[in-house]
Parts: sequence; C-alpha cells; structure tokens
Amino acid sequence: MKLLPLPALLLTCLAPFSAPVSADDWPQWRGPQRNGVSTVEGKLPDALTEENAPAKLWETTDEIPSDHYGGHGSVAVAEGKVFLSVVWHKDEPTETRRIDGDVLSKLDHRGTGSLPKEIVEKMENDRLNLSRRLRGEALDEWAKKWVDEHIDEKTKLSLGGWIISRFKKGPSAIPLTVYDQLLTVSKEVFPNQAAMEEWVRAQNFDAAVTDQIIAAVPNTKKVADDVVLALDAASGAQAWRFDTAGFPSGRGSSSTPAIVDGKVYAALSENLYCLEAATGKEIWRAPLTGRKGPASSPLVVGGKVYLQQNFLSAFDAVTGAELWKNNDVKGSNPSPALWKEVIICNSQKDVIGVNAATGETLWQVAGGGDGTPVVSGDDLIVVSTFDGKNLIAYRLTAEGATERWAHGFLAQRYGASPIIYEGAVYHLGSDRHLCLDLETGAVRWERPAQSSISSPVLSDGKLLVYENRGGFVSLIRATPEDYTPLGRAKVGALYCASPAIVGKAIYLRTAKTVAAFRFE
Repeated sequence: MKLLPLPALLLTCLAPFSAPVSADDWPQWRGPQRNGVSTVEGKLPDALTEENAPAKLWETTDEIPSDHYGGHGSVAVAEGKVFLSVVWHKDEPTETRRIDGDVLSKLDHRGTGSLPKEIVEKMENDRLNLSRRLRGEALDEWAKKWVDEHIDEKTKLSLGGWIISRFKKGPSAIPLTVYDQLLTVSKEVFPNQAAMEEWVRAQNFDAAVTDQIIAAVPNTKKVADDVVLALDAASGAQAWRFDTAGFPSGRGSSSTPAIVDGKVYAALSENLYCLEAATGKEIWRAPLTGRKGPASSPLVVGGKVYLQQNFLSAFDAVTGAELWKNNDVKGSNPSPALWKEVIICNSQKDVIGVNAATGETLWQVAGGGDGTPVVSGDDLIVVSTFDGKNLIAYRLTAEGATERWAHGFLAQRYGASPIIYEGAVYHLGSDRHLCLDLETGAVRWERPAQSSISSPVLSDGKLLVYENRGGFVSLIRATPEDYTPLGRAKVGALYCASPAIVGKAIYLRTAKTVAAFRFE
C-alpha cells in the first residue's frame, strides 16, 4: 500500500459524511447509499413463477437509442419521476468518409497486443495453410485445439472465439497487416467517396478485401445531442425533456444521473449539467476537460459533485465551478464512492482514496478496473482486474486502507459492482454468482451464471440480477448458507445497465425503451 500522510483536519474531522438522498427513492447510480441495497420495505415474492412474474406497469412508446447510439446508462428514480441521461446519437448524410473504429469493428478487427509476436505469426501462417479437406465439425475441433495449445486461459476469454472465427474463414479472413494499414488513417477524414476509394485501391489489397472495406464505410456521420429525460414514475409519460447540442462520444457514454435537493446532475458528452428536477430548466453547465462522454456517474455530496473523467474532478454543486482535480485517478468508466470524508475511486491500476475537500491523494492500494467500489461501515470491497486479486476486501481507518483478503478468478469482464449484506459479499457478475464471508473471504457458494456486466440490486433480503444478456431478471435469496435461486422472469432489459428498485416496483432500461414492472 502506498500511504500518504493524512491532513490534520481529516484526522480530527472524521464525522459521517453521507449524501443527502431520500431513502424512498433510487436517486443515483446504485441507489440511496450507492451500494446497490434498497432501504425501502417492499415485500418481494418468495418465488418467481410464470403465474407471479412482475407485471409490466408501462413502457415508453418513443424509441430511446442505446449501445453505439445511446450508451448503457441506468435510470434513477426520485420525486415521482424516472430520470435517464443519454448522449443521443443519430446518422446524418455526409460527403466526407472515415475508416474509423466503427468501420474497423464492422470488418471484425481486434487488437492482438496481448499475443506474443511469434504466436500471431503462427496463427496467420496456419490460417493460410489450412487443408482444404478440413471443414465443418473437423475444422471446429481443430481450431479449438489450436487455441487450447497456443493461447493462455486469460487471453482465451477475450480472443479465443475471434481466433477460431478467423480459422473458420480461412484465406478469406482480412489479413492482420490490412488492419494495421487501416489504423494509420482511422482518424483521417476523406473529403468524399472518390478520395476514400482512391486511397483504399492504392494500398493494393486483395480485390475481395478492397471491396469489403469500401462496402463497410458509411455515407453518413454520427452527430449527437445531450438529452435528459424525466418520465412520470406512475405512467411513463414524459414530464420534460432537456435537449441541447452535444458531441458524438460513442457507446462509452453511459453515465447515470444523480438527483439531489431538487436538482438533476448529469454527465453527458462534453458537459456536466445541473437542471431543475421539476422542470428540466438548466441551472448551469460545466465543461468536461477529460474524457468526452464518460460512463462514470456523478456523486453529489457535501455541496460538491465528484466525477471520474480520466482524472477525478470536484465541482461546486451550486455554481458548477471546478474546484480541483486529482490526476492520480485514471479511468472514466468507474464511479466514485464515499467513506466519511474520503472519495474512493477504482483507478486503472489501483484503488485511490482522495481527500474530499482538497483533492489530495491520501492512499493507494492494489485494485483497478471498471467497477464501483462498495462501502459498508468501515469495510470496502472492490472488483478488480488485478491478477489473482479480482475481489479485494479492505478495512478503512484514518490511516488508510488495509487489505483483509483477496479472491482471484478468471473472467472476460470485471465490471459488475458487488453487494455487502449481513456479513457476506455477493458478486453476481463475471459469468458467476459468488458469495464470500465478509470477515474471512471464505467462499460460501459459487455457481457459473450468465451474468456479466450489470450490477445487481438487493431488496427484502433478496438479490435481483440480470441473466442471459438482460433477457431475464433472477431472484436469489441473499444468504451465505446456500445458493437459493427463487426463479426468474422475462424482462428484456438492456444487459449492461442495472435496474432501479423502489418498494415493489423495478424500473429498467431496454434496448429501445424505459419500462416499469411491479412485483405482486
């Protein structure tokens, strides 16, 4: 642990520093206390069946884009309204052309930086020299065996399927050298279709590859507006819509708004906004000088707004003035958490505690990743990409954070945030449902599951988590004694987002709408 001296003020003023949020709502990312736990008494069913599946109360009729056109931000619920912030992308005809990241993705490009050079060369050589008699199931088995023999288990999770698909395409797969050449112009804007085609043809690619590239380049460009929607929580009717010109910042723009003291704080493409919750009227906007369109969700507490945008910023909640920034904190996907007067951030390669008043780094410990740290009392749990320490427990004191235990596992994604409840830690993500003892880190139960990025919520002693890419919401009893599934119901949720729960009602985002359900 890298430990820095704490200021005298902090050492003498460690009074509770909790956010002024309503217990009756879900007014920010991960709920009232930013820990995924509902504080409202709402009796949920003891089992989910076809007969008692949650009833749909309403669903918006106008399409709300997601993913590449609207990100994966979650909804917040406060003051009788459901709030959603979206960098709202759309395509617009253009004379110019770009061979950008979207085009490369369409052409099945993947970065191979994690693979040794000799493995990449062997992969391409073996692909080009496959026997013509190797096809169908025999080719599938050969490709899988090749990956098992040449790719380590961690890399296999991210690139194994892609390598197999290249073998199955054989000589028709786009050569990696072609991708390298396309990357040299990925930020270039060609004035028109003819100029783009002239450049592509001048590279002397194979004719079939040339045709694929030209066909993949669209005759449109993405533009975007910054949008905040307020919907009536009872009916789904639009109460108001804030809409202003934004910047096309892509699917990474996935921030969840925070509603505090009658105001909405929303991080969108190029600005952090403060709006009146009742009317949507703009109070102020502050430029984001770091990552455009962060996924980080604002934390509003003590008269300040905290946001990760490749550094941690603190803004004055009344005026929007930037008060300080901390450059030790990296990343724009995780959201900051709070312990007393310390802002805790999952950075790229570590977990960092920051003085909430001054922005000074107080301590740094092992961790790093996209998940939001979870605090319960003096316990801190972090999901991490740190090898062998993918779930870490710390004890927080005035001197810093002391590691209590760590648990390692291999997964493709480590983005879901955990839950602490009655002496247990629940991690329902990374393709597993996992429960550990909070004190010792001992595994109480673990099961493979189709739960990946979405963070679970807890109410009435029961865990709610998406499965099958958001197609279903599952109910699991929150007990370390045994893994007790209570059934699941079809909801068709946007799988990267997380639900909000208020009493017996759950509010969620789908790929094209916002919807509300109620447990009976």
